[in-house]
Amino acid sequence: MSSEESEAGGIVTGINVTPLVDIMLVLLVIFMVTAHFVSESAIKVNLPAAATTETSTKVALTISLDSRGKIWLMETEVDMNGLISNLDREAKINPGVRVTLAADGDLEYERVISVLDAIKQAGVVRVSLAAEKDD
Repeated sequence: MSSEESEAGGIVTGINVTPLVDIMLVLLVIFMVTAHFVSESAIKVNLPAAATTETSTKVALTISLDSRGKIWLMETEVDMNGLISNLDREAKINPGVRVTLAADGDLEYERVISVLDAIKQAGVVRVSLAAEKDD
C-alpha cells in the first residue's frame, strides 16, 4: 500500500486553521482602517440647524472650522495651503473623493466661502455641508 492510498482513505486527525487565521487577520485590518473614518469628529463645532438634513453612509474626508476659524482636516490642524495640497493629493489619488465641511455656526460667512473656494481649487467636486437636524 502506498502512502497516497493511506492518506486518502485515512481518518482526518487535524483541522487546517491557516485559512481561518488569514481571513480573521484581513477582517481585523479592514475594521481597524474603517474605524478611523467612521469615528465622530473630536473637534468641537457648533453646527447650524437645518429643517432637512441627509445622513451619508459614504466615507468622506471631514474638514472642520472651529469657532476661532482654525481649519482641521480629519482632526489635524492645517493652514489654507496645507489644506489645498492635501486635498489636491487626495483628489489625484481618488478623483471621486467626498468632502464634508463642518463649520461653526458663529463663523463669518466669508471664512466658510474661502475654505469652500480652497476645496474647489484642489479639484474636489463632491462637497457637502454638515448641519444638525432641526427639531
